[in-house]
Amino acid sequence: MSKFKLAIGLHNHQPVGNFDFVFEDSHQKAYKPFLELLLKHPTIRLSLHQSGILWNWQKKHHPYYLEQVKTLVKQKQIELMTGGFYEPILISIPENDALGQIAMLDSFIKDNFNVTTNGAWLTERIWEPHLPKVLNDAGVKFIPVDDTHFIYAGFESTQLTGPYVTEFDGYPLTLLPISKAMRYLIPFGTVKDIITELKKMAEENPEGMVIYADDGEKFGSWPNTYKHCYEDGWMEEFFTALEQNSEWLEVIPLSEAAAELPVGRAYLPSASYAEMLHWSLPPKAFLEYENFEHYLADENLDEQYSRFVRGGHWRGFLTKYDEVNFMHKKMLYLSKQLEFIDKNHPLYAGCEDALFASQCNCPYWHGVFGGLYLPHIRAAIYENLIKAESLIAKMNNRTKSLTVVDYDNDGHAEILLATDKLSAIFKPNNGGMLVDLSLLDKQFSVTDTLTRRKEGYHLKLDKAVTQDNADSTKSIHDLVLTKEEGLKDILIEDWYLKRCFIDHIFTNDVEFDDFVSNEFGEYGDFVLEKYESELVDETTVKLFRNGNLWRPDGVIPCKIEKVFRFYPDSKEIDIMYKLSAESDENVDINFAVENNFNFQAGHAEDRYIAVDTVRHDEAYLDSTAAYQSANSVSLIDEYRQIALHLATDKKSDLWHCPIFTVSLSEGGFEKVYQGTTVVNRFRLSVGRKPVELLFKLTALTDKELTKIPKTDNSHAI
Repeated sequence: MSKFKLAIGLHNHQPVGNFDFVFEDSHQKAYKPFLELLLKHPTIRLSLHQSGILWNWQKKHHPYYLEQVKTLVKQKQIELMTGGFYEPILISIPENDALGQIAMLDSFIKDNFNVTTNGAWLTERIWEPHLPKVLNDAGVKFIPVDDTHFIYAGFESTQLTGPYVTEFDGYPLTLLPISKAMRYLIPFGTVKDIITELKKMAEENPEGMVIYADDGEKFGSWPNTYKHCYEDGWMEEFFTALEQNSEWLEVIPLSEAAAELPVGRAYLPSASYAEMLHWSLPPKAFLEYENFEHYLADENLDEQYSRFVRGGHWRGFLTKYDEVNFMHKKMLYLSKQLEFIDKNHPLYAGCEDALFASQCNCPYWHGVFGGLYLPHIRAAIYENLIKAESLIAKMNNRTKSLTVVDYDNDGHAEILLATDKLSAIFKPNNGGMLVDLSLLDKQFSVTDTLTRRKEGYHLKLDKAVTQDNADSTKSIHDLVLTKEEGLKDILIEDWYLKRCFIDHIFTNDVEFDDFVSNEFGEYGDFVLEKYESELVDETTVKLFRNGNLWRPDGVIPCKIEKVFRFYPDSKEIDIMYKLSAESDENVDINFAVENNFNFQAGHAEDRYIAVDTVRHDEAYLDSTAAYQSANSVSLIDEYRQIALHLATDKKSDLWHCPIFTVSLSEGGFEKVYQGTTVVNRFRLSVGRKPVELLFKLTALTDKELTKIPKTDNSHAI
């Protein structure tokens, strides 16, 4: 007699660039104890997927773990699943890259465990209807996806009792519907409640099955779950209960579930798990979605109508966050360039590996986890993008380039300028900003900042509690935690992108405190508006705008021109500003140039600010200060051996302040340093004859760097 089946799949992953101590903590609290417990319960069989990033780390730091997995594979307790090696969102990358990533993980599994795979983990279960062809070409026969994917297509939950078959262009793929009910119960419900729910399912469909597949980090590394799962014995109790109910319940890996006769065929819409679709919405829609869900629940209508309520889709993050789009489009641009290079070139493999690493999904979205908001994760993506960019230039024997192209696919052309030392991207349509500046020798983007935005979840700050007061068994989806008090007080919403060479003409009364609190007015229309552009030569770009001063006493035409000159074999950029006004009498203006840089650690002793080559006490990167009559400012990162030196030919008021965001992570609301804003403010009198200002931006690295000792803070105001 057939038994009711519980098919289990586990997914373990750590992002490219995550801190080593996070890998170690997750290994000790989740991956290691789970495997050790599984070895003690030989009748429990399941599927395991791990990203190549995690496999590589464990192979280096804990090789015994791979030996344990090998033992469990031989005992047929674990079957391994494939996927993209660096855990990319498959629909976000070119098809050839997707095939290459899957082949890379297949090779790792074959080399280390001597098995082949036929099932894949779909990153964040982000599905689009064309995927069967890509996966089929990669040799994948089945994937688990959420039951919500099916519900959105009109299926009843009672129909999701086994595998379904779909296709695209005649390429078939088996789909396993993951039970959301099980996903929320395990491990947060009591074992008794879970067994009761499984018995209920078995009574309704004795020969059916239910699919459970979710993140392995839920079993130990999510907040409070190590104590719950291992110290309090939940995991042992769960495995024991599964064994004790073996007369009617069989625990199987996902491949055996996929091998069952299909229930039917299914064509699913673009989808992910429900939370991801919610997170992808812009703030207003985010809140409206949430409120409507609550309305349905309050009116007892959710069971009947919630299937018709869904959020956006993953691609919404490309609209919601410019920073996600910048990374994504740089990756696509480089992938396209790599297509034209001979695969036999000795640098090709390293370049492809860097490109694949840059496709790791984690900073390309944001939800209840940090994602995009984690600077070190973004930095790792940029490190690999810049490495790939440098290798492509070397393979093409190119030391400089100047390209005009709609790089970020917004309908407006960007200017890409690269030398052998620097790579830059300008957005003429967005204030003529410098939106990306990368140091090729350090594989580091100094402009990797994050604009402060309103998030739909910010309203929950009022309900947030510290972790000490949290209910240890609540689902992470239900908890509202905060890592520190008072975060609501630092919420600021920027109205423009926080990048470089942003041109302000403030109202005359704007001073330092107004800027820091983001409560300042503008007479100029230069920050967001379109600049015209001219390519002067291969290393020089001119950007200019004929705008206006919108003053209370009338409108005055005003022109700002800025010329960026790069140099071969140099990390210096000269920026010449010219400002003029169509006025018979000179006009007094409150002109400021804003730059935003990020060296990640805002409050570290080895990262600091120097003004006129003087390092004042407490001048951390996250400090706030204003200086009068300054000629230069330096941001110094001794850890990476990088410094940026910005000098002007005329003295200015020099302001600097940190960019702090408030975002959600698995540990609750947190304040994150996203960069340092530097403002050079000039009180100018402009007329028909242009006023000139010269800036020089110099990057220093390694031996070029000079440490600056601390001194007093007497020059700050």
